[in-house]
Amino acid sequence: MPKVSRVKLYKRIKLNDKWVLAQALFDSKGRIRRDHVVVDGRDESHPEGSYFLEFWDQGTRKREAVGPDAFAAADRAKHRQAELSAIRSGLIEAPVVVEAPTRIKLKDALETYDEYIRFHRSLRTYRTYRPILKSFGEFCAHTYIDEIDRAAILEFATHCLKLGQNGKTIYNKLVVICQLLKQHGRSKILNPTDWPSFVQTVRPIYEDVELTKLFKACTPAEEVRFKFYLMSGFRDAEGRFVTWRDIDFKYSAVRVTAKPHWGFRPKNWEEREVPVPLKLIELLQSFRPAKAGPDDPIFPSTSGRPDGAMLEKLKAIVWRAKLNCGHCATTHKLEDGTVRINRCSAGPFCGRWFLHKFRHTYATRHLQDGIDIRTLQQWMGHHDIASTMIYLKGVRNSDIQVRLNKGSLAAFA
Repeated sequence: MPKVSRVKLYKRIKLNDKWVLAQALFDSKGRIRRDHVVVDGRDESHPEGSYFLEFWDQGTRKREAVGPDAFAAADRAKHRQAELSAIRSGLIEAPVVVEAPTRIKLKDALETYDEYIRFHRSLRTYRTYRPILKSFGEFCAHTYIDEIDRAAILEFATHCLKLGQNGKTIYNKLVVICQLLKQHGRSKILNPTDWPSFVQTVRPIYEDVELTKLFKACTPAEEVRFKFYLMSGFRDAEGRFVTWRDIDFKYSAVRVTAKPHWGFRPKNWEEREVPVPLKLIELLQSFRPAKAGPDDPIFPSTSGRPDGAMLEKLKAIVWRAKLNCGHCATTHKLEDGTVRINRCSAGPFCGRWFLHKFRHTYATRHLQDGIDIRTLQQWMGHHDIASTMIYLKGVRNSDIQVRLNKGSLAAFA
C-alpha cells in the first residue's frame, strides 16, 4: 500500500515586508497554538494572515486555503488527513476532480472594477474611486484578491492614518475597498469596531443676511440661477441639466430627468418631481428666452450646452459682493506635480460658498418650517432616510427657543 501523504498546516505571514508561508506550531498534545509559527527554527507569534493546507494527492502537490481561524484550520487538516488515509486504504472512493477556478489577481480585479465604475457610475464617482483603488493596489502586498483579509485592510487604514488622513477620508476608502471585495464574494470582512470614527458635523447653511447680500449683487440672470438652486434643493449636476421641459409651470414643480445625450443620469437612477414656490415659477417665466426650445437647458453656456461653471460663477459674485471670509485657502495639486494655493483674501476662492450649501439650506429650512422628513426625503432624492435625518441637527425651532429663554436656567445668565 502506498504511503499516505502527511497534511501540513502553514500560515501566510508577513516577514520583512513580504508574505511567506511558515509552518504552524502545535503543542506536545497535538493542539495548535493560535498565531504561532516556526520561523528559522524559532517560535514566533504572527496574528496576521490566513492558514493553508499542503499535501500530495495522486502525485500532485496541492495547497488549500482554510481561512484565518487557527482551530478551524487545524480541524480541517485532521479531516483532510483522515480523508486521504481512507482513500489510500480503499475505504472510500477518491472524489471526482473538478478543475478549480482560476484565481484572480488583485491587479486584474482592480482594473476590472475601475472599468466597471467608469461606465456604470457618474464621472464624479469615477474620479473619486480611481485614486483610492490605485493607492490600495500600490500598498497591498498580496497577489490574489482571495488573499485579502481583515488584517490587510486594517494595515491599509493604518497606513492612511500615518499619512495624516482623517477618519472620514479613511472610512470612505474602506467603503470602496469593501465594495471591490464584495464583487468577488467577499463580504462583511471588517468588524463593526474596525471602521474609523469621525465627527458627524452639522451641515452649514446660508443665513438670511448672506443670501440678501448675495442676491443684491446678482444680475437678473444670476439671481434666477441661484434662487433656483436655493428653492429646488437640486444637486449641482441636477441644476445644470434641467431643461425647459422639466419645468411644470401649471403645477409649480421642477423635475430631475435623465439626459442620455448629455451623459447625465439622476443619482440612484431615480427621476423625481419637486414642488417649488410660485415666486420661482414666475421668475423662470420672465427669464425664459422667447426662442428657447423645450429641450434647451435653462442655464446654458455660451455654446448652448448645460453650463458647467456654476460654482465659478457663484464665487465670482461672492467676491464682487465682498462676501469672502478672507481667511480660508484651498490647495490644488496640478498635473505637473506643482501645488497651487488659492487664497480667499486674494480672489474668488472662498471655501464658505459652494453650491451644495444651497441644498443644505433647503433641507434645514423645510424641516424648520414643518415639512415632514419622509416628504423631504422624496424631494431631495435620498436613497435612505438616514441621509435626510442629518439635517435635523441644524434645525432651529422658535418655540423651543422661547421656552429656553423663559426657563429656570436662563435666570442665571
